[in-house]
Amino acid sequence: MIDYLKNGLFDIRSDQMGADAIHESIVAGVKLKGAPLIILFCAIIVASVGLNTNSTAVIIGAMLISPLMNPIIAMGYSLATYDGLLLRNAALNFMIQIIIALIGASIYFSLTPIHEATSELIARTGPSFFDMLIAFFGGTAGVIGITRKEKTNVIPGVAIATALMPPMCTVGYGIANSNPDYIFPAAYLFLINAFFIMLATFAFCKLLQLKQAAVVKERFNKILKRGIIIGMILITIPAAVSAIYVSIDSILNQHLTGKVQSFVNAEVDSSTTTTMRATIDPERKNLRLDLIGEVYSPDQINRITTNMADYGLEGYTLEVVQDIRTTLFNYFEKENSAGILEGEIVIV
Repeated sequence: MIDYLKNGLFDIRSDQMGADAIHESIVAGVKLKGAPLIILFCAIIVASVGLNTNSTAVIIGAMLISPLMNPIIAMGYSLATYDGLLLRNAALNFMIQIIIALIGASIYFSLTPIHEATSELIARTGPSFFDMLIAFFGGTAGVIGITRKEKTNVIPGVAIATALMPPMCTVGYGIANSNPDYIFPAAYLFLINAFFIMLATFAFCKLLQLKQAAVVKERFNKILKRGIIIGMILITIPAAVSAIYVSIDSILNQHLTGKVQSFVNAEVDSSTTTTMRATIDPERKNLRLDLIGEVYSPDQINRITTNMADYGLEGYTLEVVQDIRTTLFNYFEKENSAGILEGEIVIV
């Protein structure tokens, strides 16, 4: 059973291309002349338009046609095989791609009449530890797809998942609007994606034991390993800290939501009145309740407010919004049945 799993089910060498074919395929992806250069510029504009108009479909299209991932994979491969010439060419082409992306995106966002930040732009300013996982495992899937004899749709999927183009265009948006709040977080997200795709390629190529340079100095090998480790630490720390803060906030919000739910169930909701929505603002210490059904009087609302402390909501102000249509209906019903106005109905 173990031999079957090792040599059959999980055998990654059975449909693998030869070492020379893999080398030629990766080298071909590094070339940045003619069509690839035009495709890159088109992808930049398409991605910028998608981010500017908040169109997810357009952004996905830009990621599919973008050639940004090719030199990153080439750099990981060249490090694993100690190919200095390929590493130099891949790094140079990668820098050229970055410059072209920044120039193209900055020009577009400078000329566009829409300068408001969309949710798609904002989404590229919150890098986290999870982006590292996406980039690493996406990069692993990508290099596996490249080294197969039979090509599949792995590469397009990796291009969408790792999202290299949108962060670059977001940096261009920040440059065009002189806003560092978009420049640095988006650049960091791009760095995360690029580094961990390269790291995944390096690790997988090492696992495949691909053809290496004839002479490899041990000193160079040590420098390479130390550089990768230092790079991982420097890139991981900010994202890990961010992930910790997000996790703490999530736990606190869940705890606060539980308190509000208990308070609403016990003190607010009844057989005739229902809370349609509860909005919590921890910074302002405010709780807004949108109610529908029988209207509560000011005395009832004061009593409900007083009991908030029993549910751990001390210090919070309560804002109650009651449905105006229900209020008018109750008003006329009381007036028609009793003949006189029993009391003033207050909407808070």
